[in-house]
Amino acid sequence: MLPALHRAIAARASIRAANTDALRLVDGAGDGIDGIEIDDFAGRWLVQTRDSSFPAWLRGLPGPTAIYWKQLAEQKPPPAHVEGDQITEPFVAIENGMRLLIDFTAGYSQGIFLDQRDNRAETRKRSAPGLRILNCFAYTCAFGLAAALAGAETVNLDLSRRYLDWGRRNYQLNGLDPTRHEFIYGDVANWLDRFARKSRKFDLIILDPPTFSRDKDGKVFTVENDFPALVRASAALLTPSGALFCSTNQRTLYPDTFRRLVNAGLPIPAAWRVTPRPMPPDFTGDPYLKALWIDPR
Repeated sequence: MLPALHRAIAARASIRAANTDALRLVDGAGDGIDGIEIDDFAGRWLVQTRDSSFPAWLRGLPGPTAIYWKQLAEQKPPPAHVEGDQITEPFVAIENGMRLLIDFTAGYSQGIFLDQRDNRAETRKRSAPGLRILNCFAYTCAFGLAAALAGAETVNLDLSRRYLDWGRRNYQLNGLDPTRHEFIYGDVANWLDRFARKSRKFDLIILDPPTFSRDKDGKVFTVENDFPALVRASAALLTPSGALFCSTNQRTLYPDTFRRLVNAGLPIPAAWRVTPRPMPPDFTGDPYLKALWIDPR
């Protein structure tokens, strides 16, 4: 296994060269190490397996300052310390020069989804002073941060005050004043309706919802049932040259099926150019992420 690990690490050298220390080091069978995923957050390794025990051959390796283990199970346990430094508070990782708070003590999710790195870079590329970006299902606001670093006005919308506060700290960490941007607690569908009533328009809207969620009133959201309505409501808020980013990590959903869901919500689908985006090169295994950039023709 060690030769395969060394090959995988070497293959990621170009990603690190882009001022990035948050990346996937090993992506299971895609790197010849079936059943194991390793994410590197600034030298702290998060090993993820579906087995009930930690792979012993990963102990005592030179390089990582800490190794934690996350079992990929329905119960979604938080990462467990294996060896190295005990991580008791958030620390900083860097993605394309963007500073982000990572927290191994925060539960099942550590603060950023590494598979969206290239799409955050595309968001920053598309952003500029004077443009207005709406980041729905914002989580810790990394998409909004990418846009704000390019000078855009950003609105981050999420149903968790905790994650929105995390997002504010990410902005501050990058020298941005969070009071110059919006962090809105609430249900995305309700707020899209509010924005429509107020005639607010956006130049880019990010739609990357969880595969399944339940709002404070108990209403269930699923990608299969609710994505078309989400796209329809968002498209109505775009400026004439505005764009959408639509994404899901639902593994059971085929790319063609997801595209049909998106098209079902687009007014006059033929009037839009839909561009699929591949996963980042460090994700060598199952291409589960479906990501579409949608621009007016």
